[in-house]
Amino acid sequence: MRKKIITLITLILSMGVLAPGAMAFSKDSLIWAKCTGCHEAKGGKISRVEELRTTPEEWVVIVDRMARLHGMDLESGEMNPLIKELSATQGLTSEEAEQVQYLDLYNNPQNVETPRAGDPEKLFVTCVRCHSAGKIYSYRMTGAAWAKIRDLHLYMVPTVIGQMREMKWIPEADAVLAQLAKSQPYGSALKVPKASPVGSWLILGYEPGKGNYRGQARIKNAADGDYEIVGSFEYADGTAESFFGDASLYGGTALRFNTSQNGAKVAGAFIFADGTLRGQHSFAAPKFRTSTSTWYPLKGKSKVLRLSPNYLISGETTTLVLEGIKLPKVTVADVHVSGGALKVLSAKQRGSNAIELQVLYRGKGAAQTRLSVKGMAAGTLNLVAQIDYIAITPELGRARVDGGQNFPSEGVQFDAIAYSKGANANDPADDVVLGPVAAEFSLSELVTRPDDDDLHWMGRIAENGNYLPSGDYGPLPAREFQGEGTGLVKVKAEYKRGDRHYSAEARLVATVPDYIPRIK
Repeated sequence: MRKKIITLITLILSMGVLAPGAMAFSKDSLIWAKCTGCHEAKGGKISRVEELRTTPEEWVVIVDRMARLHGMDLESGEMNPLIKELSATQGLTSEEAEQVQYLDLYNNPQNVETPRAGDPEKLFVTCVRCHSAGKIYSYRMTGAAWAKIRDLHLYMVPTVIGQMREMKWIPEADAVLAQLAKSQPYGSALKVPKASPVGSWLILGYEPGKGNYRGQARIKNAADGDYEIVGSFEYADGTAESFFGDASLYGGTALRFNTSQNGAKVAGAFIFADGTLRGQHSFAAPKFRTSTSTWYPLKGKSKVLRLSPNYLISGETTTLVLEGIKLPKVTVADVHVSGGALKVLSAKQRGSNAIELQVLYRGKGAAQTRLSVKGMAAGTLNLVAQIDYIAITPELGRARVDGGQNFPSEGVQFDAIAYSKGANANDPADDVVLGPVAAEFSLSELVTRPDDDDLHWMGRIAENGNYLPSGDYGPLPAREFQGEGTGLVKVKAEYKRGDRHYSAEARLVATVPDYIPRIK
């Protein structure tokens, strides 16, 4: 029996949670000093504080509210250590954090939120009409804590009853919150993983408008449990940028950094799990350059981590780039494929992290082949007869005009993605996503009313798909009704490959500034 109990305790700890009843915060902690003046400490737990888990960003919102509205004595320099203490046990697991990672940066995300399987039936009607679903998905709470959310809204926003006058908001909110208590329960306090991000990293990422990039970074310890970070990127378009700054790790899994990249401010939000860093970094407004990347430790065995592009078109010679760690020198004879009419024309070493292959494909397409180099798996290639069409992402881009010093313009980066029809040409779900292509973008009028003139006031889009509003949130005397520089227009992408021409359309809306960013 004793052996079974020990095994159970070991299993619970290995799952990254504290045993029920374990004290999360000691009496000499900053949390105890700042929170127990209002929140009762009973049975080794601090009420309310130890009834929820959320992201570092949401804890900042909560702590800030405690200071602004409830008199928490928060001195300069105390916010970050306080959030670290909270995140150590009251953060999200890496799996939970991945669901809301698109909200970690204030970078005008273009995600379109839709109900997920298992969502409460009226979640979007009751809650998402005012703020993002991601904010809700960022929380895990006890049933009692979820129930209190209704009264928090009635206290903070008493007009909610009138605003939602077509529904019985109170009972319907109660029903939704009761369901959230089951679908997003608190569970237990977390146990911080012991892994450290200190070391050297290989960075493989993609930035819309610029393409793939590869880089290296070094993370080392700094004061107060924080980190220093320095590194550089090399982009597929031939440009290079360097960066340096500081980083903090919250709850052992949420890495956040602030850096200077070629002199511009950049914020990063990454999940540290399974020995890698996965996430985004974004330039501050109004640039809004955002990219996604994965950071791999520069140690261990040789391995290929990325193959690009991941497709070959019949009749074309393609330059394939293999990127990874400790890649060996190779010859044409060292490259093998599992099938397909491929011919490797050349193989070149590009340092220890990249290999370039020139490959000719002659086949009928609609197949796949596995590539290996000196017996090392190098990825899977889609073999296609041709690119059948392109599509623009996002389908509807949302930009915001300038709202003053604290609310600069928010832009949109469009991208063109190539597709090939699958074996079932009539089923779009069977189509093969090939990846981004270097299309040229332009804007045109989308006529939605008589004398529609939105295009004239919305400015221009860069050829690479980057759009930034040129106006501000103020009346334009020369425009009818003195309207702002807002509106709805078409986005068009044009792409040529050989003798084939491709085009696609999307929509762009330029709207007013977001003066209530907390509600994201």
